[in-house]
Amino acid sequence: MRTATHRAVLASKRHMRFRFVSALIFALGLWTLPAGAQLLSVGVKAGIPLNDAFEGVANNTLFTSTTDRYIIGPQVELRLPFHLGVEADALYRHYDINGQGASEWQFPILLKYHFKGVALVHPFVDAGPVFNHVSDIPNFTSNPSSAGFAIGGGLDFRALIIHITPEFRYVHIADQNYSASAFHSNQNQAQFLVGFTF
Repeated sequence: MRTATHRAVLASKRHMRFRFVSALIFALGLWTLPAGAQLLSVGVKAGIPLNDAFEGVANNTLFTSTTDRYIIGPQVELRLPFHLGVEADALYRHYDINGQGASEWQFPILLKYHFKGVALVHPFVDAGPVFNHVSDIPNFTSNPSSAGFAIGGGLDFRALIIHITPEFRYVHIADQNYSASAFHSNQNQAQFLVGFTF
């Protein structure tokens, strides 16, 4: 009788130990899940252009243009070791040329470096190639697609599960997308952007 009871107690202890270890492994898995998920963050980036999309229009009575004051699009960032990361954006902006609506998409792929900073706030710098594509408007479009580079810097604020990243960015496009006599697209663009990623 003692042997059967003793075996039952041992079996019960083994069962409890197994359940405890299983629960511990499960809890550790849940605890590390957010850390793994933070390797890839997705969100949206929005901002404003700080200069006009065109040059030469102010002194030209034949052409008119307006630049809508917004930039918006999706953002993806892959965080790497050594405070590095890679960010890819698809940023949309709109403007008007002689009453015709024009759209531009910019696709920057930026290498980022995050400085240590203080708790919950980390400065960063980024740089890399950028590719753009604009609406094809007859008589104005010289290069609907072009490449260039971007460089910027800002701050990374972490609020719970959200990263808020205000940034100033300079973009240079190698070729003029639109050109006419005394009128051409601005190849140098300054932007203020804010990213919201999860």
